[in-house]
Amino acid sequence: MGAARLEQDLAQHVRENVGVYFFVALLFTVGVIFGAIAVKALTTEQKAELMDYLNIFLRDVSGITQLSSKDLLGRTVWSNLKTVGLIWLSGLTVIGLPLALVLLFTKGFACGFTVGFLVDEISWRGLIVAAAAVLPQSLLLVPAVLMVGAGATCFAFFAARYGIFSRRASVSQPFFGYALFLVIAAAVVLAAGLVEAYVTPVFLRAVTRWVI
Repeated sequence: MGAARLEQDLAQHVRENVGVYFFVALLFTVGVIFGAIAVKALTTEQKAELMDYLNIFLRDVSGITQLSSKDLLGRTVWSNLKTVGLIWLSGLTVIGLPLALVLLFTKGFACGFTVGFLVDEISWRGLIVAAAAVLPQSLLLVPAVLMVGAGATCFAFFAARYGIFSRRASVSQPFFGYALFLVIAAAVVLAAGLVEAYVTPVFLRAVTRWVI
């Protein structure tokens, strides 16, 4: 019963704020596009240096052990939790909202740059590597980041309209809903970290022989 009610509330929230979700998704997409375009601005030396790092990384993939996977899990989850946490905290105040939007754009830029560089340097093989290295965890992580970004935008608009400490509106229910966004996103980030630490390396090992 509680899960069904939660699902209904989330669905209603999305319907009522579809414009915000569209804006957040558009901002992330623009970041992806700019990231892909930025690859063209790299010099030949910079591309060669990045390609050397890529080759070293792909050669090391086959040597990933259970211990290093645990280390990767910890680093990945902590890094993504910091991003999600900063976006969430930025939404608590109106003046912090631009930081949340910048973080969303930056996340998209990083994804676009990574995929764009791989495709630019090793053509169709780059798509295979990107699908193996970026796609699995991104299927979970990107929706979580977009959800928190939309929640931050909605809560910041609420704070701007009513004021967090105003008596004109109760903030307990909106804040509880906003906090729930963080809990859900943290759980998804953990799941994405597990995928990146234990599933992605398996995919990478399978495609390494085609790219090095």
